[in-house]
Amino acid sequence: MKVFVDTDLEGVSGVVSSEEQCRTSGRYYEEARRLLTAEVNATVEGLLEAGAREIVVLDGHGGGGLYFPDLHPEAQAIIGGPLPPIPCLDQSYDAHVMIGRHAIAGTYSGVLDHTQSSATIVNYWLNGQLIGEIGTGAALAGQFGVPTILVTGDEEATREAQALLGDVEVVAVKRGLSRGAALCLAPAKAQQLIREAAARALGRLSEFKPFVMPPPYALKIEFLNSERALQETIRSKNVERIDARTIVCRGDNLLDVLYRR
Repeated sequence: MKVFVDTDLEGVSGVVSSEEQCRTSGRYYEEARRLLTAEVNATVEGLLEAGAREIVVLDGHGGGGLYFPDLHPEAQAIIGGPLPPIPCLDQSYDAHVMIGRHAIAGTYSGVLDHTQSSATIVNYWLNGQLIGEIGTGAALAGQFGVPTILVTGDEEATREAQALLGDVEVVAVKRGLSRGAALCLAPAKAQQLIREAAARALGRLSEFKPFVMPPPYALKIEFLNSERALQETIRSKNVERIDARTIVCRGDNLLDVLYRR
């Protein structure tokens, strides 16, 4: 079996600060990268236990979240950039996993909650449904017929995943007390639970269905300011500006709509 592991940094146990842990200039950025990599390695171990034969890890956090020297020897990683959307994910994969995820923008007690960019975007709606990065990731995998089987992150992110995807396996590695504070599992405990859930999820593979949103697509984006909405209207195809801060992009291809290409 072949598994695609899609990673982010904000949903890792012990990560609570965007400034100090999620940016390359942060004092604890390297520590946060090692925490993510340890959770990824636990995922790889669980997937291998359940019979995975090929595991590809996408380093999906901005300037890079994986600490590559520590990556599990049985995994491969997609690193660097710029990258195409969901690079190398296609019909050849059997399962899609999301590690280190955060909740949709505006989630009460969501740790470092945002949708795509906390600096520029307020909300996304896809075909009328309010959606965050968990939803768009699952939908992109779903268009290739690949089911999302495991999501890890803060408690609100896992609730969001189950509300959207049903009986998906989840691991909540921390509980938000505010956007920048959380009650966190010890790294060893978080990694143990992730390893067990990864093995359990792949063992249940036949129970999962791809998350599919059928075309045609309409993606509505509410930006923080009107300037960004204008820029998107100028640079992107099939985009309509419907008010000062909001655009709609329409099309039959999900990748084209999500990335306004």
